[in-house]
Amino acid sequence: MVGAVAMSDELEQLRAAVQQLQDIEAIKQLKARYCQLVDTKEWDRWAAEILTEDYRLEGDGGVHDGRDGVVAFVSSNLAEARTVHHCHTPVITITGPDTATGVWAMQDHVHMTLDGTALAFRGAGHYHEQYVRTPDGWRIRSTVATRLAVDPLPVLPDVGDS
Repeated sequence: MVGAVAMSDELEQLRAAVQQLQDIEAIKQLKARYCQLVDTKEWDRWAAEILTEDYRLEGDGGVHDGRDGVVAFVSSNLAEARTVHHCHTPVITITGPDTATGVWAMQDHVHMTLDGTALAFRGAGHYHEQYVRTPDGWRIRSTVATRLAVDPLPVLPDVGDS
């Protein structure tokens, strides 16, 4: 009987380890879709598939609360911009059955007009995030974007302008 209890404990530990790995992979996929949907400006999908209703964004543009307000702010500021976001080397910690945190190294390339001035830069830093499991899967509850570097780039014409 002792052997059966030990086997049951081992199976439960294995089940928990597999669940943790599945959750971490789901969060990685979530962040990949986050970047893709921002860069392709699929704002409705970004809101519905990635962010919680109470999503909070802190970064260069200040602090914005609530999914609808964040989407309005980001989509307005990036409407005419060309962006490429890369996130990598995540450190994801499962903090509870339905919660997690993550820190992602990030790099972005941005070509935009700000206050009538064309600018382009490559930035690097980190995203510090909180995640929550919802009935529809993992979602991002908050993002704090910090920059370690911003390097100016030459302003080039749009890709289709040649």
